[in-house]
Amino acid sequence: MILVTGGSSQGKREFVRQYLGEQDADGFVWTEGEKASWEEFMDGRFCRDFQLFVRRVMEGSAGPSCRERKGLSTDQILEQLLEELLAGPKNRVLVTDEIGCGIVPAEAFERLYREETGRLCCRIAGEAEEVWRVCCGAGMRIK
Repeated sequence: MILVTGGSSQGKREFVRQYLGEQDADGFVWTEGEKASWEEFMDGRFCRDFQLFVRRVMEGSAGPSCRERKGLSTDQILEQLLEELLAGPKNRVLVTDEIGCGIVPAEAFERLYREETGRLCCRIAGEAEEVWRVCCGAGMRIK
């Protein structure tokens, strides 16, 4: 897996296109974290807005099927999210915005969301083959 992170609107998607270039014969079909189902996101090759997918999972609007979700805590569902992502396509490119910088949110949910997303990204980075940080369209490999 390749993890690409950076601030909002910093050119991460274009960086992925340029960095991977001809390597992908299937073309660039993005799985959007803002609207993809659990299954679509888990099967996606190019997944963007991971932070929005995590938000939807925490809010309950995305996640495993109702049958699988019943009786699971949010922590257990996030652990399942991590396990399925890591077990998925080895050539997956996961793109996420950095959301842990700046002012600490006043709302408890927003703080928890920010912390959980950061923890998941740390664990994904530990397992990823490559980790890139993109700023102003320029990528710097950090792993």
